[in-house]
Amino acid sequence: MKTKLILIVTALLLSFSSVANAQILNAAEMSAYIIGLINGDVTRTGTQQLNGTFTMGVDDTGYDFKLFGATSGAYLLWDESDDGLELNAAQLDFTGTHTSDAIDFTNTTINFTGSSGPAYIRAGTYGTPVTNADEDQSGMFRMYWETSADGSSYDRGLFICLKTTGTKAIFPISGLAEVLAQSGVGPTKAMAGQFIVGLHTPTSKLAASTGTTDGMFASWFKVYSVSGSVAASTSRVAAIWLDNSMGGTVSGEHYSAFITSGGIKADAVFGLETGSGWSSLFYFDETAYDQDPVSTVTPATQSNDSDGSLIINLNGTLYYIPYFGIGAD
Repeated sequence: MKTKLILIVTALLLSFSSVANAQILNAAEMSAYIIGLINGDVTRTGTQQLNGTFTMGVDDTGYDFKLFGATSGAYLLWDESDDGLELNAAQLDFTGTHTSDAIDFTNTTINFTGSSGPAYIRAGTYGTPVTNADEDQSGMFRMYWETSADGSSYDRGLFICLKTTGTKAIFPISGLAEVLAQSGVGPTKAMAGQFIVGLHTPTSKLAASTGTTDGMFASWFKVYSVSGSVAASTSRVAAIWLDNSMGGTVSGEHYSAFITSGGIKADAVFGLETGSGWSSLFYFDETAYDQDPVSTVTPATQSNDSDGSLIINLNGTLYYIPYFGIGAD
């Protein structure tokens, strides 16, 4: 014990000798401080300064470290048992001018173990999601950005690049909106994604297009390949996949695609521009060619009977559009 006390007092004197404007402790305070050092529990008030590296614990043997805020219940905690930094009723703010990434995961490796496994950023799990009972608008991520720069480049609010060299499927951005059991009538809106772009003020302008990708689009979907690449004979490629799989009762309207318009009249429902053309306007494969809206009804025309027809609905009245096989008289 004598040796331990000597070492503690020596460390105490050395630490206070390196502190500017160090407080002078009376006998009782010195005794309490030394006992605290012996027991591993020290409480000090007033301004403290430490010049030099601060290490708490050793590798594989850590200790909790807590910083309190001015609001009751607000604190930052390094929880040694969880190996994690926790913010309770507190927030993390980034201020100032950043010339490098504010958050960088470049040199990290995650051992992915499924949808409930580790992730770079997580908020809940599928079985235990983050909940919200507030009526006002809310969201997991809410970001606002404005640029006044000129030039021919562009800003991306969110950019994700996901590459693969294996057989595992990849989805850079994926969303799932599920309407669960309801005691009332349920929501009037449920959308897995919402994309809106607009000329927002009377003085907003859109410059003349100088290329095929110029313009104002709520979304741009593109598939591409380079010379030498191969899509297998049984594969399927499309810029958009619309999958309508409603199995319950739909008392209202029901479509695979719903198109609306307002304001000035658009030039057309679809605008087609190509450098290579299309083999056909529509393709009904072996699962669809004998299903509605393809009909076996063969309306007669002035020249001869048609080979079949397509059914359309004009304000509740069904009509047939006849079609003829290639080479028919």
